[in-house]
Amino acid sequence: MKTGNAAYELADRLAERERAAGIARVQSQLSGSSGRLVCDCGETISEARRRAVPNTTKCIDCAMFEERQRRRA
Repeated sequence: MKTGNAAYELADRLAERERAAGIARVQSQLSGSSGRLVCDCGETISEARRRAVPNTTKCIDCAMFEERQRRRA
C-alpha cells in the first residue's frame, strides 16, 4: 500500500506544479495591462491594442465610438 500512497503524492505534486505554472503563465500575459481581455461590448481587446494602450478597457471600436461622441458634445 505504501507504493499507492507514493503514486498519489507524486500525482498531487505534479498537478500542483501544473496549476502553479498555469497561473504564472496567465499572470505573465496580463502584466502591464489592465487585466481585461474582453470589452464591455463582448469583443476581445486585441493583443496589439493592449500593448499600445496597456491600461485600456475598451476595444478599438468602442474607443473610437466614445471619442466621436466626445467630439460631438
